[in-house]
Amino acid sequence: MSNIQEQINILVEVQGVELEILQAGRLVNALNDEAAALDRAVAEREALVASEKATLDDLRKAYRDLESEAKLNAAMIVKSNEKLRAVKTNKEYQSILKEIDEIRKKNSGIEDRMLEYLETIESAEAAVKAKEEELAGFIQSYNEKKETFAVKEMRERKAVEALNEKKARISAHADPHVITVLDDVKKKVRGLAVVPVQQAICMGCHMNIPAQLFNELQRFDELRFCPHCHRIIYWKEPR
Repeated sequence: MSNIQEQINILVEVQGVELEILQAGRLVNALNDEAAALDRAVAEREALVASEKATLDDLRKAYRDLESEAKLNAAMIVKSNEKLRAVKTNKEYQSILKEIDEIRKKNSGIEDRMLEYLETIESAEAAVKAKEEELAGFIQSYNEKKETFAVKEMRERKAVEALNEKKARISAHADPHVITVLDDVKKKVRGLAVVPVQQAICMGCHMNIPAQLFNELQRFDELRFCPHCHRIIYWKEPR
C-alpha cells in the first residue's frame, strides 16, 4: 500500500470519527433543546398558577374590604339606635330612623355582594387547587424526564470525549500536511471532505471526472481533488 493510500485511509477514518462526534453533538443539543422546552412549559404553568392565585388573593381582599365596611355600618347602626333613646323631638327621631334605614339598605347590598364574592372565591379556590395538583404532577414528570435527559447527555458527552481521543490517536499517524489540507477543504465544502470516486463519478457532487484524472487516482501517488466540488477524492476499487 502506497503512503498516499495510507494517508487517505487515515483521512477517511478521521472523517468517520468526526461524523460520529457531530452526531453525538447534535444529540446533546437536541437533549438540551428538549430540556429547555420542559423548563419553559413548567415556567408557563407556574406563571398560570401564580396568576390565578393572585386573582384569588384580590377576591379575598375585596371580600375583606366589604366585610370591614359592613362591620363599620353595623357599628353606625348601633350608635344611631343609642341616639334614638336620647332624642327629644319627633323630627329628630324620624331623621335618625331614616339614617338607620339607609345604612341597613346599604349593608344589605354589601351583604349581597359578599355572597357573590364568596361563590366566586369558592370557584377560584377549586380552580387553583386543580391547577396546583396538575402542576405538581407535571413537575414530577418534568423531574423524571430531566433526570433521563441528564443521564443521556452525560453518556453522549463521554462518547464525544472518547471519540475525540480516538480521532487524536488516528490523526497522530497522519502526515501533518495532509491534515492541514483536510482542514482547508472542510472550510470550503459542505458535508464530506473526502469522498470516493466510483465509475469515474465523484460521490461528493455526483459529477463525472475527466478520464485522465480517474486513471491518475488509481496510482495513489498524490492527493487529488474533484475539479467540480474541490473535495479530496480517491479511487475505491469496485466490489
